[in-house]
Amino acid sequence: MGWEQIRAGRDALGDYLKVSPLDAVAELVWNSLDAEADEVSIDIEYDGMGTDEVRYVSQVAVTDNGHGMSHERARSAFLSLGDSWKKGLGGRTVNKKRALHGKKGKGRFFVYGIGGFVRWTSVSATPDGNVLVEVVGEEQRMEGFSISEPVQTEEPTGTRVTVQAGEGRATAALVRTDFAHQLAARLAGHLLANDDITVLVNGIQLDPAELIDGEPVDIPLTDLDSAEVAEHEPPVLTIVDWTDEMRAAPTIVLCNEEGMALVELDKPVPNTAAKTTGYLKWRRFTGSDMSLALAHMQFPDVISAATKIYETHVRDRLGEITATIVTKLISEGTYPYDTTDIADPIRRTERDMFDLVAVTARSALNSGSRAQREMSARLLKLALEERSEDLDLILTSALGLTGDEREQLADMLKHSTLGNIVGAGAEVARRVELIIALRGAIYGNDSRRRMREVDQLHPLVKDNVWLFGEDWRLSRSEAGLTSVLRDVVHAEAVLEADLTPVPAVRRSDGRAGRLDLVLQRTAGSPGDQHRLVVELKRPSLVIGDKELTQVKTYARTLSKHPAVGASRWTFWLVGADIGDDIEEDVNQVDRAQGHVVKAKNYDIWVTHWGQLLDNATRRLEFYRDQLKYDITQEAATERVRQRHGELLPPEEPMNPAPRR
Repeated sequence: MGWEQIRAGRDALGDYLKVSPLDAVAELVWNSLDAEADEVSIDIEYDGMGTDEVRYVSQVAVTDNGHGMSHERARSAFLSLGDSWKKGLGGRTVNKKRALHGKKGKGRFFVYGIGGFVRWTSVSATPDGNVLVEVVGEEQRMEGFSISEPVQTEEPTGTRVTVQAGEGRATAALVRTDFAHQLAARLAGHLLANDDITVLVNGIQLDPAELIDGEPVDIPLTDLDSAEVAEHEPPVLTIVDWTDEMRAAPTIVLCNEEGMALVELDKPVPNTAAKTTGYLKWRRFTGSDMSLALAHMQFPDVISAATKIYETHVRDRLGEITATIVTKLISEGTYPYDTTDIADPIRRTERDMFDLVAVTARSALNSGSRAQREMSARLLKLALEERSEDLDLILTSALGLTGDEREQLADMLKHSTLGNIVGAGAEVARRVELIIALRGAIYGNDSRRRMREVDQLHPLVKDNVWLFGEDWRLSRSEAGLTSVLRDVVHAEAVLEADLTPVPAVRRSDGRAGRLDLVLQRTAGSPGDQHRLVVELKRPSLVIGDKELTQVKTYARTLSKHPAVGASRWTFWLVGADIGDDIEEDVNQVDRAQGHVVKAKNYDIWVTHWGQLLDNATRRLEFYRDQLKYDITQEAATERVRQRHGELLPPEEPMNPAPRR
């Protein structure tokens, strides 16, 4: 058996290495069906132990009972590219048994998407009896094959393709527990139309009918007024809805007129939990000389019409599934929202979003006891409303969502208008509530007296630096800058990094007392950095010349400090009130109020809490008006208290006992 080079260079074959293992296995099955096989058996061997993430594919073998390959056909098929033996058959198999899937002579190279060593063992019938021929291909020499001389054999006709994979190959799709379902979805159009074909995966027969929810629907595209379909039979879109056993399904698949899948189009809609496939069947897809991957360019009207029908069907089905789930939750009392009309637009949109994503999480919402279903619903509600860092943990551990389901949910949240509204609306609401609560805590006589700076006011501010401008929303704290600040700030200031939830705070001389907070943030990229330093004075302190001088000292020292490099600096000094001795500094004629120093590479701002909160409120006013969001002082304070625990002063009793 000698190695012979095909009439094409390696560069022309490189793209076949990018074929997915699932598509490669499907191509081997189509080749078997083109050889008029009635039975195709796929056997996958695994190595490794434990979960799917640890196991890997060592070998894939595809065996059929077709008519096999003669020695002459093997040489013709394997030693040329784009000159398939199928071209002269008029689109039908050798004995006119069924339609041919391919005719470009390229599918045999797909095997390298599975593994690097491949052996075809094929038996065909001749007038002198059956003969066996072997073809060997190697990824390292994929520009050629070794073809054996034919030998007589008593074995029946058919072909066995064995692909050696091994650890390190990207074959995760073949390890997944739903591999057989994914393959069934790709073969469904043909298997449903030809009940004489049997395809087995590790001994289990593929039966797409068992995975279909309801009956497939055929929709002829007869309303197309386009030259694309002139003088041709109209395309037919067959829509198949899958049961929940189908974890992920192809969206729109182009097929020949007999339902043989040729190529899957890019997903026209975000990955949704309504698992539906549209098989677009048309004679011209078979006859196209262009790559079917570019079919949307050659047949834009056909693809566009089919996509619109598919998207409408998916939306309608999603609505039906959602209504069923929500109705069940409401009827058993586990629905986590008020079912009456909600006046608050943000809460109403959150409820709509919950209804939408409940489809993805329906496995958790439909299983277990009533108490478990109620807990699942409340956890999903919490995850959507807070968008916390624990979201993935909640979805995985608590709700048991699979990787595919989490991906569907993420895709839905990313593309859904509801998701954007919920995210933006909830953020605006949280900011409005914080501003109202801070104003009451700082300027209310009782709460102002009881507000503890270091363990109450300071943590609230450090987590909400957008108060000092939207540019700082995505800023970060730098460990190196914290170290520099420790050498610069005065003794009675505490850095953000040094905040601890201790009830008592000591001055540098050991006496109990209140400290000021200095926090820092950095925005921008290396070489173009903007740094923010904020000193928060306790609400009971009136800011004067002493405090301003301290900040000016910080600014001069930090802006020249060799450890921080070139930067633009913004310094803020914030307190409850501003003293008369710095009124002229705060109100200068050539710049905005509070802009006390405008130097070459730094600015210093002085403001009181009221002005800072007013400015933040004005930035939110448009969004607040659009959302029609209004809330009382009491309600805002309560919501902030719910989110931030003990960071607000406790409520005084309505009738406190008289002091003795």
